[in-house]
Amino acid sequence: MSILNSYPVYKLFDVFMLLGTFGLFVCYIIARSLGHVSTFCDISSLVVSLPERIIFRVNFSLVGSLLAGTSLPILNMMRSRVGGKLPGLAAFFQIVSGLGVILVGACGPGEILSVHLAAAVMGFGGSALAQMVYNYLLFTEDKSTQPESAGNILAVRCVISAAFLACAVMLGLCEGGVGPFQEEPWGHIFEWSLWFNLLAWYFTFKWDLKDFYVGSMDGEGGGERGGLKVGMGVPLLL
Repeated sequence: MSILNSYPVYKLFDVFMLLGTFGLFVCYIIARSLGHVSTFCDISSLVVSLPERIIFRVNFSLVGSLLAGTSLPILNMMRSRVGGKLPGLAAFFQIVSGLGVILVGACGPGEILSVHLAAAVMGFGGSALAQMVYNYLLFTEDKSTQPESAGNILAVRCVISAAFLACAVMLGLCEGGVGPFQEEPWGHIFEWSLWFNLLAWYFTFKWDLKDFYVGSMDGEGGGERGGLKVGMGVPLLL
């Protein structure tokens, strides 16, 4: 048996973060320079006017696809470390979130508002549920299966999750006109903060999956370790 080629999984999270941040800022800069949006605006305001709408839709379709697609290597990693059925539930919520992100870009608020709002709930709500399940699993994980960095990464994830949920609550209060924070500009600030917290939380899996590869193998044989095919000492997700 020989490995024809292998690709590090962690690089997907680099692309995911780059598109979700830099790609979005490109849309904002174009929209701002053309006077399509004010200094503080909703993220969805970038899917209203041309030409930034084209870039936004392509960008969010890629980000959403990566969000849904990376659920598979995360699922494999979680099953190898904690087992059980809950990793599959968390992966399902992550896929729902990814589909929601794609749909946010595909259907703007000026097209079918109800669909756009449902997509936003899928995107943020799916990730909120996924974070809670993943954090619970990693908190209760057997210490013998944890990598040395697991404790520090979990602490970072919990902080990001707390910030994510706080932004979600504050956004809801702003849109409902409750409390001292008004939608202009705080509602927009909390929405953008919610998005960046979502990106940052998933980006932490880069370190959990640093030794995982997607690969193609020629021939038969080889063994298994932790639920993953192993060839020439390289963990592979096949």
